Amino acid sequence: MRAAFFVCLPSLYEECLPVAFCTGFPGQCVLVLHPGPLAIDGRVQGLLQVMPTLQLIARSLTGLGRYDPGALRLMRGIDMTLTIVAASLLAMQLARPFQSPVSGFDLAVLAAGAGAGILVFTPVSTRRQETSDIFWLGVILTVSFAIGAVIITLFQETAIPVLQVLWIGVIAVGFGMDGLGPFWLRAGRMLAIFWIFVVVASQPVAPGIWLPAMGALGTAVAFFFRICLWRPSPTKTLMRVEKTNRKVIAEYLQLAALGSLNSAGLRKKNLARLAVLRTELETCIQLIGPKNDLRALSPEAAAMMQLALEVVREAVSALSDQCRAQLTEGTSYRDTVRDLMGTLETGEQVTAKPGLDNVWSRSLADVSTDDQFHLLRIVQAFQRLWQLSRSTENIRPGPNAAGSSVQSRWWRKISWELALQASAAAATCYGLGVYFNLSHVYWITVTVVVVMCASLGATVKKTVSRTVGTAIGVSIALAVEPVLAQFPEIRLVLIILLLPPIVVFLERNYGIASGIISFVVLIGLQALTGMPVAQFWPRLYDTLIGAAAGLAAARLLLPRKSAENVHALAVDYITACYKYLKVENRTEAEQKKEYAKLKSAANNLVSAAQDYRVEQSPWASFANSSDELDIMVLVLADYVVLYRQSRMTVVAETAKYDFEPPLSPIIAKMDKRMHDEFEAVLDGREKQTVPGLVEEWKSMIPVAGGRGEQLMTDWVAMLYYVRKLTTCLDGLRRDPKWAAALALDR
Repeated sequence: MRAAFFVCLPSLYEECLPVAFCTGFPGQCVLVLHPGPLAIDGRVQGLLQVMPTLQLIARSLTGLGRYDPGALRLMRGIDMTLTIVAASLLAMQLARPFQSPVSGFDLAVLAAGAGAGILVFTPVSTRRQETSDIFWLGVILTVSFAIGAVIITLFQETAIPVLQVLWIGVIAVGFGMDGLGPFWLRAGRMLAIFWIFVVVASQPVAPGIWLPAMGALGTAVAFFFRICLWRPSPTKTLMRVEKTNRKVIAEYLQLAALGSLNSAGLRKKNLARLAVLRTELETCIQLIGPKNDLRALSPEAAAMMQLALEVVREAVSALSDQCRAQLTEGTSYRDTVRDLMGTLETGEQVTAKPGLDNVWSRSLADVSTDDQFHLLRIVQAFQRLWQLSRSTENIRPGPNAAGSSVQSRWWRKISWELALQASAAAATCYGLGVYFNLSHVYWITVTVVVVMCASLGATVKKTVSRTVGTAIGVSIALAVEPVLAQFPEIRLVLIILLLPPIVVFLERNYGIASGIISFVVLIGLQALTGMPVAQFWPRLYDTLIGAAAGLAAARLLLPRKSAENVHALAVDYITACYKYLKVENRTEAEQKKEYAKLKSAANNLVSAAQDYRVEQSPWASFANSSDELDIMVLVLADYVVLYRQSRMTVVAETAKYDFEPPLSPIIAKMDKRMHDEFEAVLDGREKQTVPGLVEEWKSMIPVAGGRGEQLMTDWVAMLYYVRKLTTCLDGLRRDPKWAAALALDR
């Protein structure tokens, strides 16, 4: 008997040699025992036919995990769906005994819209934080509905034009609240969008007290389903994702340390898996938000672990064949790798710091200078992995968290320019609607509210996503509605099933979310009101008009372009990194404070750079080509700190002894090399070089090693961090968008 694994091929002969057969799920495959030539029976043939579908499902689930680790957003979408259904049913039931002048259907729309809107604008967080958000958003929405009800009662037949004009003012107020903080930003957008319910509810009869009552009902139902029922814990999901990250990093270490990653394909596959897991970790942290009492592995630490793993892989592969064989077959080296893997997986110390007692490197015979250098690189990388694995950080604060502590007056924080842009765009849309006698001006106005953002780049990205997504959603609705009309039950189920994914994609990929929203709205309106299919196309025209108005206002009226902001942030960030290198005497508390400022500055710079790239190339909103450069910006501060730490150790050790030849002159050369590189970046000059410096530095390894392994290891570490710093800085030079924003190519 022999074992054979089968691989899925486009076609198989009746009899074939043993081939591999994989289901597409990680770690799962079908093992078939067969004594000779294999005959494909009907069951195996059937399995082969469905295998592409299973693989597609597996890839889709894996991709969904990147958008929504732990199904946190999906659960919020399910809660929103339950809220819509329950609020609609309760509203229709209340309309009967209380003899409401408003139809049960209209009340259902108001209650369901209020509940869904509150959940959409309540981000995933802790139960306590979400309780506060839902309550206060509900209060704000209910009060706005009450104000709208009073206006409708006062103006009666002329209420609609009055409400539409007032909507422009509500939009101005809502967008002006952007600068007051994250909660008020969400509350302002909710007000700006959901005033549409006040406009719609004004006809055919005045709703009176029923309008704010439905706002309160929707809030209560949303509170019940989101707060009172079970939902996955964001904290536990983060811990689970962190554990998976650590396990995969440990597995990669084993492969790299033993020289098993010579295949480019295998290396690429493992690096891709690390990148996916790091994205999930980043997503979990974004979902939770700033939390000072929760510590976890940061995405930057995970990125630096990956860089250290690459050092191990490169150093092991650069060893001579004889040295590599002695190293990887040695018991002490394998024990060190095993212990380090345990520390990486658990985050807890398994043994003493690896590398300081590196018996495995000292026991190797006939080691050349080059091999010794690469062995020290491995020691240094092991030490770095050990430090990173045991260090957890508070959940990373959002942009500007480490900014100035000076509190401005609230009116100084109001986004006056954004309020002017949004109100001007909304007024333009209203004027166009009146002039051309458009039937659904509010569709256009909603598009303006949706696409307008705090910067031109973000507005461009939202506009492109909204337009493309709506076009696709409308096209699909036109194609499938004639078929779905014959199966109303299937249509209803499809609408309900598509509601949760809207929440999943709303923040991560607005283009997909916009397509789903357009499809659901059009199919739902056709099902509930019998709207003709021919009227689907005007919804696309409305979107185009609103998107064009919003984009025009953002570009022409006090445009908030990102180029100058990126340049200022980049200069400040690189200057701060440079100053950190130059300042010698700092207390530990001062170092931590300055490091926190550097990380916050890096986050702000990356965020602004993303908007800038979209301004320059709108279709860049669908690509992530610059993610690696963004990581370089984020880890630049870490390498600055690490270089300074290694340098301080080297300087302190060299001051204790007399070396022959002396080490101080070459340390001064290395310092000048780094200072020149930072000054060149700030001045817009090309990469600086010092011929022979690397070779001279390597030649001093035996001299440094004469006073202990710690000095020798830090000596190698300094050279490594210099290389990484110059790589990060030069990467910004070579990227056209970064170079243009930083004004490095002038």
